[in-house]
Amino acid sequence: MVYEGSYVCGTDYIFNYGPKTNIPRNIHDLSRCTLSYSSVATNLNKNFPKSLVDSCTGFADMLQVTHLKLQQAIAKAKPDGLVIDIEGLENVQLGKGGDLQPLELHDIYEQTGVFYYRSKNPEGGFQNPPVREIGNSIRNINELIGLYNHYLRMIRDTTGINEVVDASSPNSEALVGVQQQAVAASNNATYDITHASLVLYRKVCTDVVKSLQILPPESTVFKAYEQAIGSEKMSILASFKQLPMFNFGVIVTKDMDDKERSYMEQNIQIALSQKEIDLEDAIAIREMRDVDQAERLLIVRRKARMKRMQEQAMQNSQMQQQQAQAAAQAAAQSTQQELQMKSQLDAQKIQLETQSEIAIAKAKHEMAKEMEAMKAQFAVMSNSSGNQLRKEMEEFKEDRKDDRVKKQAVEQSKLISQRQGSRGELKEEQERKSRLAEIQQLMGQ
Repeated sequence: MVYEGSYVCGTDYIFNYGPKTNIPRNIHDLSRCTLSYSSVATNLNKNFPKSLVDSCTGFADMLQVTHLKLQQAIAKAKPDGLVIDIEGLENVQLGKGGDLQPLELHDIYEQTGVFYYRSKNPEGGFQNPPVREIGNSIRNINELIGLYNHYLRMIRDTTGINEVVDASSPNSEALVGVQQQAVAASNNATYDITHASLVLYRKVCTDVVKSLQILPPESTVFKAYEQAIGSEKMSILASFKQLPMFNFGVIVTKDMDDKERSYMEQNIQIALSQKEIDLEDAIAIREMRDVDQAERLLIVRRKARMKRMQEQAMQNSQMQQQQAQAAAQAAAQSTQQELQMKSQLDAQKIQLETQSEIAIAKAKHEMAKEMEAMKAQFAVMSNSSGNQLRKEMEEFKEDRKDDRVKKQAVEQSKLISQRQGSRGELKEEQERKSRLAEIQQLMGQ
């Protein structure tokens, strides 16, 4: 049971005390209740927490004392002054008014910035300028500033909060590794505080979930939460009432530090270089604030990418197989078509050769037929012409025979007449003898 009341600080009075009416409870274990506030005690020493503030209180007090002494020294600081030698300001004349007094010369200096004096003393010797400035100095200010920095450094050493993380300007010449080491040292020194804040946050979230589990869905508060975080998230939180508490837990994680971000960025760059994730996946992973969630998202996106690549590779292989099959079918079809065209050409060639042979045979037959007809006709004609020729030859022979007979008779008659002396030589004989004479004459020449 938890009781509540209102206590008046600094007195022994309390009012409105009694059993508390609104207590966060686990609906699966109603015998236990929690307080309306959460407390965390870390860095315990003999069951008593060690306070960082208590460790640096003495140095803070000395820091304040040093600051007060510094203020006192500043308040007691003298203003800028002058050292004036009055002997050099005596018997100074600036006109008809006679000699001027040192105070009058000082007033002229204050108004015009010009100081009039004599450079020679009454004995005639030269003397130094009579006016010298006294600088403004605060006594022991450097020692006080050094003491102040010493106590500040002691506070930093005690708490572990150094110059890199206390919002002061770090050294611009410090290396990155040195700064990271300083940040890591400060985080180690303040780990108890950061861990306690996470524990408190987890307890508060757990109490909020316990309170949300018992809200009626038709209540105004439930509807207000639906408008604040969404109906789907509220339905998920309301469904936890059906689960025992050991199946439910609130996990609180802190944001990634520089080391975790560099480690995650290195993994992202490796995945990108090996083409295991896309640029959109890298952007989504960089937006995550928890290193565990970022690693899980990287694994999920990487597996999804690999699965897509495998499916794409299978599709590409299938497409290549289909293309190869199509190419083989096209090659087979082209080969078959080529064979068909070749067979058709061969058949056409054979057909043409057959037709040409038939045509040649027909032409030869026709020519032989015509030749036989011509031979027969020629034979008939030759027979008829031969008979006629023989007849004509016989007639010609008879005619020639008659002519020879007549000629022989004439020649005989001529020879007989010549022999008898009744006529001269024959004309042909005379011609023959004349020709022989000409030949002999030519041969003799």
